[in-house]
Amino acid sequence: MHTSIGLTLGFFFVYSSLIGYLRSSCWRDPTSKFFQPQRAYVPTYSAHRIQEAISYADLVSAKQEEVIRTNQPKLCIGIPSVKRDDISYLKSTLGSLQHGLSTEERSTTYFVVLLAHTNRMTHPDGGQPWLASMADKLPSYHDDPEHLALAYQMELNQSHGIKAKFDYSIVMEECAKSGAPHTLMVEDDVVFMDGWLHRTIQALDTATTKSWTEGHTDFLYLRLFYYEGLLGWNSESWPKYLASSLALIGGVYCVLLLTRRYIPKARLCLTQPVFILITLVFTPLLIILFFAAGGNCMLPPHQGVQPMPTYTCCGQGLVFSRATITNELLPLFHRERWSQVPTDSFIEKYADSTGGLRWALTPVVMQHVGGQSSHGVFRGTYGTMTPSHIWNFGFERNDAERLAAEHWRVNHPT
Repeated sequence: MHTSIGLTLGFFFVYSSLIGYLRSSCWRDPTSKFFQPQRAYVPTYSAHRIQEAISYADLVSAKQEEVIRTNQPKLCIGIPSVKRDDISYLKSTLGSLQHGLSTEERSTTYFVVLLAHTNRMTHPDGGQPWLASMADKLPSYHDDPEHLALAYQMELNQSHGIKAKFDYSIVMEECAKSGAPHTLMVEDDVVFMDGWLHRTIQALDTATTKSWTEGHTDFLYLRLFYYEGLLGWNSESWPKYLASSLALIGGVYCVLLLTRRYIPKARLCLTQPVFILITLVFTPLLIILFFAAGGNCMLPPHQGVQPMPTYTCCGQGLVFSRATITNELLPLFHRERWSQVPTDSFIEKYADSTGGLRWALTPVVMQHVGGQSSHGVFRGTYGTMTPSHIWNFGFERNDAERLAAEHWRVNHPT
C-alpha cells in the first residue's frame, strides 16, 4: 500500500512538471492544448522585416537604378495583386523579396507584377514610382484584347474565384516568357525572410535530386509556406493512434511482467496494485499528455525539403518549373478557365489526379501577413497585419541578425 501511495505521489509530481514544461514549450503549436494565441500571433520577426521592406522600397524609388542582367534569370517571381479596402500589402511584399539581395542575386531574379484590374489606377499602388522601379514587368489586360474582354466580363460578374485563376495564369505565362527555369508564384500579402533566395535555390536543387531518385523527371511544386495547424493529429488517423497507444500499453505491461519474472528482488515492488497503476493509469495519462501537447510540438516536421502531399494550405508561395507551367498548368488553367474552385485547391486537385510530386521547405522562408482578404472581408483579430489563422508560427522565431549573417556568408564565401 505504501509503495502504491509513494509511486502515485511521485508520478503526479513528475506529471505536473511535464505539464509545466509543455506549457512553456508548446504554446506556438496551434494543434496543442497549450497553444497561446495571444503570444503565438505576435509578429516578432515579421514586423521587423516589414519595416526593412518598406524602407528599402522607398530607397529604390528615390534611386531609380536599372537592373543589369547579362544572362537569363534563374527565378521569376510572379505576383498578381488586387485592391483591398483601405490597405495594400504589395509594397512590403516586394520590398521583403528584394531587400538584402546582392547585385548578382538581383540580376538572377525577374519580377512580374500584375495589377489585376482593367483600370490599373483602381489599385492603390497603380502609378507608384517604387513599383515601376522594383518590377521588371508590369503586364496589363490591355496587352491582349482577349484578356481584356475576359477581365471585363469577370469584373462585371464579380467572379472572384474564376478571375483569381485567370490572373494567376497571366502571370505564369509572363514568367515563362522570361526564360527563367523556375517561377515562384506569390500572393501579394506576404513577407519574406532575409536570405530567402539562396535557401529557395538550394531547396530547388534538393527537390530536383529527390524527384529523380523517386523516378520522376520533375515535380509539380515546391512549397515555401504552410500552416502548421493542418499538420497535427488528424481525425482520420485515429485507428493508427489507437493501435500505437494499445501497443505501448501492452509493451509496458510485458516489460513489467518480464522484470518481475527475471529479477526476483523487483517482485517486492511490482505488486498487483503497482501493475494496475503503471499499466492502466500512468501510461494512459502519459499518452493523453503526449497527444494534448500537439503534433508539431511532439513530432516536428523534418528540416529541409520533404514531401507534403496532404494537409497543406495555402497558395501563398509555390515554385514551379518552367516545363510544368508550359506543359501542364497553363493548358489546365485555360481548359478549366471557368471553374469555381479556388486557385490553391485547383492545383491540389490536379496534383491528386496526376500524382505530381509536392515538396515543402522547412523552415518556411515566408509569412502570410494579410489581415484583409482581396474581396473586402476582414479576416483578422490581430489588426491589419495578421490573418485569422493562416499563419506560420515557426517563422516568427527567426533572428534578424543571424539571418543577415547567414546571407552575408553565402554572398562572401571564404
